[in-house]
Amino acid sequence: MNPLHSQELVHHYDTKINAHFAEIRILREHRNADCSNTRKLPPEILSMIFGILNDQRPQYRHSKWIELTHVCRTWRNTALNDPSLWIDFVGVRPKWIPEIFARSKAAPLNLRYGHYNDIPHQVSFVFDHVAEHPERIKKLEIHSKGPFLELLNKPVPFLESLSVTTTDVTFPPDFLGGAAPRLTFVKCNGGLPPDASWLANMTSLECGRVHLEAPYLSKLTSLHLCRGWAALDARDGVLERVSIDMFLSVVENMPLLQLLSFVFPRWMEESPSSRSTPVHLPHLRDITADFHDPKTATVFNHLRVDRIERLRTAWAYQPSMDAVTLEPVCSFFERCYHGDDLQYLLQVGPDVEMHRYIGSTTAHTPVLLFADLPPTDLASIVDLVPRCVPRTFVTRLESHRQPVFALAECATIEELRLFPGHRAPSVFPGYTAPPYPCLRRLHLESLSFVPKAKRIPQLKRWIAGRKSATKVELLVLKDCRLSVKDIESLRKVVPVVELLIDP
Repeated sequence: MNPLHSQELVHHYDTKINAHFAEIRILREHRNADCSNTRKLPPEILSMIFGILNDQRPQYRHSKWIELTHVCRTWRNTALNDPSLWIDFVGVRPKWIPEIFARSKAAPLNLRYGHYNDIPHQVSFVFDHVAEHPERIKKLEIHSKGPFLELLNKPVPFLESLSVTTTDVTFPPDFLGGAAPRLTFVKCNGGLPPDASWLANMTSLECGRVHLEAPYLSKLTSLHLCRGWAALDARDGVLERVSIDMFLSVVENMPLLQLLSFVFPRWMEESPSSRSTPVHLPHLRDITADFHDPKTATVFNHLRVDRIERLRTAWAYQPSMDAVTLEPVCSFFERCYHGDDLQYLLQVGPDVEMHRYIGSTTAHTPVLLFADLPPTDLASIVDLVPRCVPRTFVTRLESHRQPVFALAECATIEELRLFPGHRAPSVFPGYTAPPYPCLRRLHLESLSFVPKAKRIPQLKRWIAGRKSATKVELLVLKDCRLSVKDIESLRKVVPVVELLIDP
């Protein structure tokens, strides 16, 4: 055969093959478009869905959008043409910035200044742009000192959130042009000016230093006093040592406060409060307090709220706690909690947590939590809150500890959840009187059943032997790595449900 003729045949067939591939690609595109359940969704709805994904799953930002845009042509066009999906410049690789900036068009941006050790040209041009067009800023984080702070001297009509982590920052007198009408959240590790018009609409504040009589405090609904915080006199800026009375003076100027989180510093003044009447914060619903000294928990003796919904306290570096130490916290909770559904108690290692009980398979709302402390007598602590009725008990015992169940005689606990740290022989020994006489559900997660020859029969005897107590009606297993044979063996004494491991 003529070699030239052979090459022509190869070219002829390759052309036909490529034409068939092109036709197949077109057919696949039509199939995806015509058979997709999302075909009838307008671009606006798709953009809303993509936006929710972007807000709730930060790992999907930027580079992960490539995966989304490869689903189909409609998704790609929608994602690439919606500026609101490309406004986040926090944690972006420099090489991506020009393309993301172009896709953002004129939408307000989320920026982080000082995130890169040396700001390359790909990053700096964005900050040069927004300095001239401050209406492009929606969320701003500043992590280093630099000229950018001085350049922000124009009003920022769309700025909602500002975070400044440098402790020695000095805000210029004309910062933000004195106008930030939508700025509601501010985080500042240093100190804010005692009087600044750009803080006029702030409702949420996280700070390292707070001016005692700053006028913007009166509008706060959320306050977080960071670790190592201090107070400044509003008139001369003198640093004052933190004390219970000084702390009460701070929150007294916040009548609208709904959420309060604070850390009392280790060097705090230990003198008790000299106040004769408590500070009344009628709207306060959520409190988180970290203490270094248990005696400072007496601050709760001087607080009053109309209705507490969540209270969390933690004591750092305390080897043991008792009911006497926790009494101010529990008394405050008992005075100010007016619900009637506090029926959940949780203990995980050294933590004690009480919840509003909703159900074993649904979410629950935290109400009271003592964290980072080993209670010496859990039962007496529970007794400090009489309306608490434990229904679900969650615990994690270290393998070297004795096989003793806390609150084992509690007649209201219906569900027991055991988490990692257990060893089956230690957890399910023989009992003359079965613990938790009203137990109906047993939840085991990541328990070691190796070797299974001894562990499984032991668990079966523990469940089947509860003749003098309520029968266990359900066994839930999660990540216990049991074989089908082991599961079937357990089903001879109790219904079994296997849960998937969280991704």
